[in-house]
Amino acid sequence: METDRNFIPDMESPKRLEVFLERYHGKKLVILELGIGWRNQLIKAPLMRLAAQESQAVYVTINLGEIFIPDEIREKSYGLDGDLTEILHDLAAYSGVHL
Repeated sequence: METDRNFIPDMESPKRLEVFLERYHGKKLVILELGIGWRNQLIKAPLMRLAAQESQAVYVTINLGEIFIPDEIREKSYGLDGDLTEILHDLAAYSGVHL
């Protein structure tokens, strides 16, 4: 497999995330995780840690057949098991938003 020698990694992403977290620390936060299975801890773990650390955070995960919420954040989490498209349309209809 050949690598792209012109590839320049995005070194600003971690800094932007840090600025975002500092700006919204202690405020109401909804962490919405869409279609990430329990095996993808590279994405899930930081989001779940954020939910555990922020007192006003709510963690919402939507996935088909794979809902994983650890005990540490279960009280402030929601897991919606089903087809992402259907769930988003149902949520939009419930809230009065037209997709």
